Amino acid sequence: MGNDRPDRTTMEGMIWNANHVLDQALSPDTPGIPRGMIKNCKGLVLLSVVEAGFIFSGNVGAGVVVAHKPDGAWSPPSAISLGGVGFGFLVGAEVKDILMCVMDDTTLDTLSGEHQVKIGGQISATIGPVGREAEAAFNLSEQGVGGTYSYTFSKGIFGGISLESAILYVRRQENCRFYGKEATAKEILWEDGVDCPQSKGIEELHHKLDLLRQGKVLVPIPADLKKKESMRAEAEKAGAAAKATQEDVVEIDAKAEAAKETA
Repeated sequence: MGNDRPDRTTMEGMIWNANHVLDQALSPDTPGIPRGMIKNCKGLVLLSVVEAGFIFSGNVGAGVVVAHKPDGAWSPPSAISLGGVGFGFLVGAEVKDILMCVMDDTTLDTLSGEHQVKIGGQISATIGPVGREAEAAFNLSEQGVGGTYSYTFSKGIFGGISLESAILYVRRQENCRFYGKEATAKEILWEDGVDCPQSKGIEELHHKLDLLRQGKVLVPIPADLKKKESMRAEAEKAGAAAKATQEDVVEIDAKAEAAKETA
């Protein structure tokens, strides 16, 4: 219970995992992310990535993008994929959770477009500074800083992962399934084009982002863990139900593919 991840090819699973990423970022056992960076960012990307170089030339993953609006509110999440494949069926590969702070409108606009985006090409990703009170040392002012800063969590530990040349793209079909209507990423992130479904983890996501912006930590209580497990079970059901209609998910058993490589 609690440690198993649900299928992450659906928004339900990706929102669960985004909350899981934030649990790690808010843990008092990690140095944390500068609150000034969260306060001044234009948006966040929360990804779960599999290092699967023996199958693909890079990493594969899925997650969500959230815009940080001028009034301080957070937008509904928009589905995104990395590496050109959903990976709810990737078994046996190491998973790393990534939080990317997008610091300028141009980059966020690029990430919410209808075309694929290449990291290192259209956008850059730099390993970000750590420490919840570190904004003074890194010149995070109201004028902001440009670019994108990434943080990686693997087994609860800050680490690094190369996203150079990785491809990001919006999963429009999954957005439409989750929100029950046709909507572009821009409409979801900027134009209040969708209503947030209740009890899907979005309220928790926004609350945790507020805590991150305030430089606070979060220690889950038993009720939080119970709710997280309930949401995990619901996300797993959503993944099973959506499997028949998903067109952008490739079914892969990473252990089997690795065995082929070494045979």
